[in-house]
Amino acid sequence: MNDLRNEPILTDSFEAAADFKPEKGSLYVYMASAENRSQHVELWAKNTDVALCRIESIAENSFTVERIGSAFSLRSPNGISELWTRFPHKGKTYIDITGLPHAVWASVIRSAINCRLDVAVVYVEPNRYTRSMAPVEGQIYDLSEQITGIAPLPGFVRFSERPTEDSLFIPLLGFEGARLSYLIEQVQPNNDRIIPIIGCPGFKPHYVFESYLGNKRPLLETSAWHAARYAPASCPFSCYYLLQRIAEENVGKAMKIALIGTKPHALGAVLFCLATIGRNSELVYDHPIRKVGRTDGTDRLHVYHISPLVEEVGDLSQRHLH
Repeated sequence: MNDLRNEPILTDSFEAAADFKPEKGSLYVYMASAENRSQHVELWAKNTDVALCRIESIAENSFTVERIGSAFSLRSPNGISELWTRFPHKGKTYIDITGLPHAVWASVIRSAINCRLDVAVVYVEPNRYTRSMAPVEGQIYDLSEQITGIAPLPGFVRFSERPTEDSLFIPLLGFEGARLSYLIEQVQPNNDRIIPIIGCPGFKPHYVFESYLGNKRPLLETSAWHAARYAPASCPFSCYYLLQRIAEENVGKAMKIALIGTKPHALGAVLFCLATIGRNSELVYDHPIRKVGRTDGTDRLHVYHISPLVEEVGDLSQRHLH
């Protein structure tokens, strides 16, 4: 049994986004996307003492912020750190990942950690995902237009090349079996080195079954379902600790972690890789183009206080990040 004293869950959860208010004097970084769950900031923005940093546009390797003309490079640690000097504050730094793509929020979080800010990550669950009008195997929900291709997240270290048979392939699963099949084809791991992580419990009780259903073919073809592990879909800390345990069970083996599940799980993987720079961990991402209207409604809001975890694993600001 896990020792919860050594694995704290540093999360505040709210049943409704309207119940959440950021601390006074804090900075709130966010982007309002087409999904209405990313627009909850409007509920409190006009009546609070909080500095707002609204990301308004994203290019391939940079982003721009409302009322600031210059672009911030995702590939330059110094470039993103300038963001914090443009928005000086003494309180907490909230980074709302709900409306941001992985490439942006991962780089912004890395920069905030490096600058030793008191960081809390905000995420709002959707009320529901949009079901496919013509479902086929591996596509229960209508979530992605296409896969752009495997490329590292900007600014994240990749370990030196090793034979695939020496590495573990750890996909964080969602509903899209086509993405899992694509990654297995590209990465070509040994079937006995695939360890899927499934969100259980899911955002909704039935989601765990739909994760299995959506990924049925690749899980059966590789027999990877035998090795499946579980972490709550909304908890990055549980995913982080599970990755730690897998690393401890497989000392010396490289770990390729595929971010095709929930954003909270992806956050846990990002934190794990930041904490294990130089220890053979790599993030694998296929950069999907998301469909408009892929979700509907707003459900629970979570605030993940990641700075205490960072302090626990060591001073990440001194690690070498490319």
